[in-house]
Amino acid sequence: MTSRPSTPFSYNLPASRIAERPVYPFDAARLLHINRQSGQMADTCFHNLPELLTSGDVLVFNNSRVLQARLFGKIAERATEVLLLENCKDGHNGESGNGLWRCLGKPLKKFRPGAVITFEGSVQAIVVERVREFDVILDFGNVSASKLFQIGSMPIPPYIRGGRGDDQDAIDYQTAFAKIDGSVAAPTASLHFTEPLLTTLRKGGVAMLELTLHVGPASFRSVWDEAGEFHPPSSERGVISNQVLQQIHDYKLAGKRIIAVGTTVVRALESIARRDVENDGTFETELFITPGFEFQIVDAMITNFHQPRSSHLLLVEAFLSRALLEAGYDHALQNEYRFLSYGDGMFIE
Repeated sequence: MTSRPSTPFSYNLPASRIAERPVYPFDAARLLHINRQSGQMADTCFHNLPELLTSGDVLVFNNSRVLQARLFGKIAERATEVLLLENCKDGHNGESGNGLWRCLGKPLKKFRPGAVITFEGSVQAIVVERVREFDVILDFGNVSASKLFQIGSMPIPPYIRGGRGDDQDAIDYQTAFAKIDGSVAAPTASLHFTEPLLTTLRKGGVAMLELTLHVGPASFRSVWDEAGEFHPPSSERGVISNQVLQQIHDYKLAGKRIIAVGTTVVRALESIARRDVENDGTFETELFITPGFEFQIVDAMITNFHQPRSSHLLLVEAFLSRALLEAGYDHALQNEYRFLSYGDGMFIE
């Protein structure tokens, strides 16, 4: 399900507009409300979201939890950085007893087969091979996954303080819904939801559902590299219960609005609409949503402002249109909105 878009949407994002920390409380973040039919835009805040929704609307959240998957080490006294993506035995970031991990390595040129990486706590790994454009296979021997995550740090994106997360990020970069370990990036649209906001939404008759999609490294990459080469987003694994599947089906039949909170939820819902889910509720998606895509489930979405030339931005363009996307981002830039993972958001209906 991968198609190459003809032209990428890009824009100039000054470094000063990239949010280094979230606002507090989280629901004080600004929200750009865009109506797709009228093209009208309005500035508001997340704590005013209940005023934009009606009784019977359905919010769908991603409950995947971010792992402390970034490790800093050395190869021959040269500083290196590793992002654990998945254990090679079971394809999931869990305890498996298998020391082979697929990772992102930086700087990639240092990750030659046979090279030894030394991390804190006397943990070492050997580079087995380089795969794909960005990935490497590392052998950590008999070091457990829990040990690796114990010495790891929160994998905030590299555009935030060079990707070096601290104790505050361990709190701020985890959503209120985080339950199921498995992501290397946060489903950031959900970061804005506080308990007071959720309480107000429930009192207003807004339904809330959860699914799981373990977020991969697409947040850290552009779809096109500096040489103009095209790199579609990697596959992602998820879980949705039979109960939630049935609820979504029933809500759609009843004409209720399905509002995806974040691009990961959009990808999950539209993937589920196009293929069977296993009996245990698991699924894997390679769906790459680009302009021209026909949405079957999602009626509205909440999302942050994304990196230029990213897969997330293409998904939003597919839902909104290039003209309205450009207008919305121009408006946000001109009106001092904060961008990317810790920044402000959009409600598109």
